[in-house]
Amino acid sequence: MTDVTATAEAAVDIWPYVDALNLDEIGLPYLNDVHYVYRDALNRFDQVLIGTGRFNTLLVIVVDLAKSSVFGHFLLDLNEEYGVSGGHLRSV
Repeated sequence: MTDVTATAEAAVDIWPYVDALNLDEIGLPYLNDVHYVYRDALNRFDQVLIGTGRFNTLLVIVVDLAKSSVFGHFLLDLNEEYGVSGGHLRSV
């Protein structure tokens, strides 16, 4: 994945898709702006990372560049992903 935040142009307006999500259902208090955009090595997909009201948690919108459509979404919890809690690594 390559960080294309500074140069990416929107292939599709993601906000109608984002607005249709039930934030309560996915456990988010609110959403912020786009923080980063990453593109896969074959230029097929963008992952648009949107800030949330939870520490180290991002909503990732996956955009299919060839179809100019939203492929889907997932919640990226960096604390869970990397075993971080309260700014400290978990002991093993």
